[in-house]
Parts: sequence; C-alpha cells; structure tokens
Amino acid sequence: MKENSPEIQSILEEYQQRKLSRRQFLKKVGAAGVGATAAAALLASCGSDEPAATTAAPATTAAPATTAAPATTAAPATTAAPETAMGPSRGGTLREGYNRDVSKHDPITTNWYDPAFFAIYEAIVTVSPDGDFVPQYCTDFSVSGDGLEYRFTVEDRQSHSGNAITAADVAEFYRIQKFSFIASLASPISHYEVDGNQVVAKMNNAWVGTLGPLATGYWRIANINTWKDVGGYDDETGLAGESVVASVYGTEVVDATGPFKHTEWVPGSHSYVERWDDYPGSNVPYFENKGTAHLDAIRWTVITEAGQRATQLENGDIDTLLNPAHQDLARLQENPDLTVYQHAEWSGYFMFMNREHFPELFGDVETRRGLSHAVDREGMAQALLFGNGAATYGPFPTTDRYYDPAVEQHNNYDVAEANRLLDAAGWSMGSDGVRERDGVPLQFEFMVENESLQTAIATAAAAQFSQVGAQADVNVVDRAVWFERAGGPEVPAGLFMWLWPIPIDVLTLFCASYTVPSPNWSHANEPRIDQAIADWQSAGTEEAAAKAQSDFQLAWAETLPNMSFINQNSTFVKNNRVHGWSPHVWLLYPYYNDTWIEA
Repeated sequence: MKENSPEIQSILEEYQQRKLSRRQFLKKVGAAGVGATAAAALLASCGSDEPAATTAAPATTAAPATTAAPATTAAPATTAAPETAMGPSRGGTLREGYNRDVSKHDPITTNWYDPAFFAIYEAIVTVSPDGDFVPQYCTDFSVSGDGLEYRFTVEDRQSHSGNAITAADVAEFYRIQKFSFIASLASPISHYEVDGNQVVAKMNNAWVGTLGPLATGYWRIANINTWKDVGGYDDETGLAGESVVASVYGTEVVDATGPFKHTEWVPGSHSYVERWDDYPGSNVPYFENKGTAHLDAIRWTVITEAGQRATQLENGDIDTLLNPAHQDLARLQENPDLTVYQHAEWSGYFMFMNREHFPELFGDVETRRGLSHAVDREGMAQALLFGNGAATYGPFPTTDRYYDPAVEQHNNYDVAEANRLLDAAGWSMGSDGVRERDGVPLQFEFMVENESLQTAIATAAAAQFSQVGAQADVNVVDRAVWFERAGGPEVPAGLFMWLWPIPIDVLTLFCASYTVPSPNWSHANEPRIDQAIADWQSAGTEEAAAKAQSDFQLAWAETLPNMSFINQNSTFVKNNRVHGWSPHVWLLYPYYNDTWIEA
C-alpha cells in the first residue's frame, strides 16, 4: 500500500490529532502494509511529540512502563532477506558471536545475564514484538483492580533434571531471589503466595512497573530444589553462606524449563547448550514453534575484540552475531548474504567515581562537574560509534520514552567551564600539566573491562581529562577482576556499561544509597536521587511514573553520582541460512524456539 493512500493518510491524521499512541500508529500502518522505514519517515514528518492514547491498554497486556520503541531506529525493511519457502529443518548447531564474556547461568547469583538465559530458562512473562507482556512460563495472568495483587497461573512442569516444578516451587524461587543483589528492582513486590496452581505476587503498593523485572533474566525460573541441593542454601546464611558462594549451580549444573539444556560454560571462551527433547512446549503466543527446538545445539563464542566479530561472520566461523564493531556495520549491510537488525538499545556507558575511599578526588560536585564538562560526548559518539548511537548527558538513552531533554542543559562539552570549575574547586595546575589540591594530584586509576569498545571509550575520556589537568590512568582488566575490584578501597574510578530493557529500574542500583558499596561503586548518597527512586517505586499512575523518572534524570545530571558518556544502538546480524532468529527492541536478546538453519 502506498504511504499517501487515503487509508494511511487517515491513520496519520488520527496520530496527529493525538487519538493514537506511537505504538498504536505503528501497528495500524504495519497492518496496512507499510514497512518500518516508511513508517519511520511518516512519524518523522509529524515531529517528535508522541500523542497520548485515548484509552488505556488492559492490565494483562500493558506495554513496559518505561520504554517505547523509537520508530526512527527500527531495522530498515531492506536489510532483511526474504524467508525461504522451505519449511524448518531440524538439526545443526547455531554458532553465535557474543561481544562479552559469558555469564554464570544462575539467575540468583550471576552479576549479568547473557543470551544463553533465553535458551535455558523461561520467565513467567515475556514481551512481544509489539511491546505487550504475554505469558511464557505461566498460561495466563491478571492484576487486581487496586493493583495490589498479581496472579499467574502455572502448570506443574518437568524440569531438565526430570523432576517436577510446582506453583509452590516457583513461589519459593521468587522468595529466595529476593535475597539477590538485583531484587531491589522489584522492591514494591512484598512477597509471593500460592493459591492452588496460581503464584500470587502481593504488592506493598500499586506499581506500574511490576511486570518489567519479572520478564528479565534475573527472574527466569530455575528449579529451586536443584538450586538448593547444589548450593546448600539455608535461611540463616542466605546468599552469603560459603556453600552458596562456592556453588557450581550455573557453571556445571543448571535445572530449568527452557527448550535447551546447559552443557558447557567456559569463561573467556564459550557457552554451549543442547536441545531438550522432553521440552513440554511453549505458552508464548507469538512463537510459531510451540514444541521442541529445531536446533540440536547453540554455541556462543566470546569475541571481545570488536574488529574480529564481522570477520568471523563473513568467514563463516559463526552464523549470528551480537554487536559488530560500529565501523564494520556499513560493510555488513551491503553483504547480500547477511541480514542486519538495528534498534534502540537500553544501555549506556558511565564512569563511577569512588567518593568514600577517594573523597580528595571526587568528594565535591564541582570537581565532578569540571571533569564532566571536559568530555566531548558528541565527538565520542561520532568517532567511536560512527553515528550508531548518541551522546548522553544524563542516565537515560535519548530514545527512551521517558527521556527528559532537560538533562542536555548540563555536562556539555566546555573546556573553559571545566577549567573554571576545577579552579574554583581549588585544583591548581602543576608544571607537569596535572592539577594538584592540598598536595594531592588529580590523578587516578581508570579501570575498564577488557572489551575493545569499552577500552576505546575509557581511552578517549582519559585523553579529554588530560586537557584540563586530570590524569586518568586506564587499566584494562578481565571482567571478573573488574567486578571483584569495583567499589573497593583500591579503585578510584571505572567504566561500566549497563544493559537493561527498563532503564529506570537498573539505574537505581548504581546510585541509590542503599546499594553502597555494590553496585553503587561511587558510594554516592544523594537525597534527591533517593527520593526520585522512592517516587518511582511507589508510582501507581503513568503521570507519577513520568515525573519520578524526570526527577531522577535531572538529579543524576546535576549531582553526578556517575558520569554518563554515550549510548549505542543495538545491532544483530545473521547469515541468511539462519531463519526464525528475530531480535526485537523490547528484549535484550532473541529467543531460539523458532530458529533453524538451512540444511
């Protein structure tokens, strides 16, 4: 259908008259045959303001509260190769390139979740390509009228070990998960109960963000009985007990209900899973394959050197790839044997500044602001991301639905202002080009994970700090070492990349006073930020949620608990022999239920 047809023009008028939300507009024009690229152009012609929907979506199908898919970053239709007419082939190993080291496959104790979680585990709900919450482990779910009770209907299911998982086991998994470092993301959930075959989440208060965390990797459901047997958990020691810390759950033993079983986990090298032939089937409505997986296995290869990723895909060493080097993107898009998917990524790079152990360096906001004004974020985004991302002057990506552009009044690149602030803070320029205050040089270790883009960002920031008399000594370490040292008394600063489908949830971890010393590695204690977090976690309406998130962003931009740099777009690439591998904006990683490879 032509974009100037009467039907499309009518839909466009509804959007301009604020009768449709952005998501409703995209659904309508998509159903009318307009591709993503053309839809993005239509939206761009209307300006950036998003009309409010005239009716609320049902509670059981509400979109995640904090993000909206930005139409201008949707994958262009021309990048996708047509699917073959042949049916799915069974067998084969999907070889996927992964841009980070592989994580321990334990949702309770891991410090990161990676793509393998989407093959091994199921969450109680997940998110559809349209942005709606839909059943995954549960068969259906509902929320009470007052928003204080969520009910999830679950069937007794066999796990990878052959043992059963009941509703009571799911509730017990959630109870223990509340001891994890990530549990505060869902702190408005008071506790979980069991009512027959229903898991019931009881709320401290009505909260618009309730379903978001439950769809992520940390809430993906393990067989808690196996987890306890392997880890020796008890209620007295919680997750701090020696047996839990030394547990091999997630490295040697994994027991869940996803379509693939954990087989190998080799840090620095790969993860490997194999098809589970007794998989009871999927409840996800948009999966075409409801039964056992088509693939025999999946292998995720660690490729931390960005420049090697595209080459390995082009050479046939891997079949699919997460986040190639940005400078290789144009070449990959021109390759007729490949399909490139691009969309907004809910992520960002920031520098933590350890105030508690290094107050002489970062204890005063003037110093932090002076350093921040020295950073040319726009230049960094162009030089390192090749335009495939944006500068961030506050904590949120610019594409987020609740992004507040008011943060752009702060932290702009201004060397004169940087020098003025550092002068005012008492830092005098030394003869060696390094400032000094009270006998202490403005010099510090800048710890960064061993991944090429992160190293490049840290190096670029350090070079810009040097122009105003601050010497940041970049120290590249392995991922495990980074997490061991961050926030401790030996490390003044470090670069971190966060990745999470709902920014406000995860960003609270890095700056709330109650998460000191980890992952609030800066040891920041800012009352404005704590209040904004409390307001978000008690927000029962969209209006309250929007205000809390705006307050949070401005407090971050002004007080700088951490220093935001840039945010990249998310890029996935596949060889066209691979089918049913469909990344979308609402999830960090693709599912593999529908994936198959041409024989």
